[in-house]
Amino acid sequence: MRIGLDIDNVIADLDKTYLEEFLKEDKNKRNKGIVNKEAEHITKGMFDWSKEEIEKFVSDNMDNMGKKFKVIPYAKYYINKLKRDGHKIYLLTHRKNKYWKDPKNITKQWLEKCQIYYDKLIFTKTSNKSEECIENEIEIIFDDSISNCKNLIKAKIPTYLVKTRYNEKYNEGLNIVKNWKEIYETITKDST
Repeated sequence: MRIGLDIDNVIADLDKTYLEEFLKEDKNKRNKGIVNKEAEHITKGMFDWSKEEIEKFVSDNMDNMGKKFKVIPYAKYYINKLKRDGHKIYLLTHRKNKYWKDPKNITKQWLEKCQIYYDKLIFTKTSNKSEECIENEIEIIFDDSISNCKNLIKAKIPTYLVKTRYNEKYNEGLNIVKNWKEIYETITKDST
């Protein structure tokens, strides 16, 4: 089976690093810490920073943060297991966005450092990964973005939303997996 995997918050724990780095930087700003634990996302109201402060901080630090990401628990184990089971692993990411200065090298170096196996790494033209999934004949994909999942479903690609803190309350019509064990079980169930 040709398996599509988003990288950020599916394999790389972007949110954990974001939170750590935002907390450090907050001490240099107003030192109020988290002002809204219920915020939709770290970049959307969790801190009392202006939109401009958030944009500048992320833009100035994204490449550096990308080098620090930890691997989501059990991602490496199950990706290796999927490969041993004979599946092809396609990593799809939109890291070519405005925040990254050198996304290709940083991503490749991070994957190598973390020993994450893949058959193909794809940098998508837009956040909608449908075109690249169709071109690469992806048979199933896992992503943490609700809008990405909806676009992929419209393109008739079997899609699963990977639960994260910021999408945990969403449950409207998407197939949902909570962790890598569930990702693996979903793939092995669908491939039999």
